[in-house]
Amino acid sequence: MRKRLVLVALLAAVTLMLGLVGCSSGDAAGGKAQEDVEGLPAWADEAAVTEQARDAIDLFVARDYDGLAALFGEPAPAASDFEKAGRAAEDVGGFESYGDVSFAHYDGGADGVAAIVVQQAHCENDDLVYSVGIAEDGRLVGFRIS
Repeated sequence: MRKRLVLVALLAAVTLMLGLVGCSSGDAAGGKAQEDVEGLPAWADEAAVTEQARDAIDLFVARDYDGLAALFGEPAPAASDFEKAGRAAEDVGGFESYGDVSFAHYDGGADGVAAIVVQQAHCENDDLVYSVGIAEDGRLVGFRIS
């Protein structure tokens, strides 16, 4: 049941996540709708992408928004976008531990097939779900919190 909940959160989060970096990847008109597929793409190693996603989450938790923005390709999102999300996430309290993780992937167009790591994080007052999109070349292509 918990994995299904995380998968549903993943699908919703990916749709919203693309709003953060989707503008930089072009072709909004005439493009076909993206379809998320459960599981990682063939190029992705589960342990490696989980570690990479957690490294990005750790930067967010440490409020190193410039460091997080630097993990994206050009044009990188503004660090202030992450700062706004950080302020919104303050109500859940401090990070305590990682929880369940699940995976999906989607065709990112010019970015190729991107892996999506959906990582649950236990915090003082509630849980957060981070969705981190990773391109085959290692750049982040999305970062979403729900």
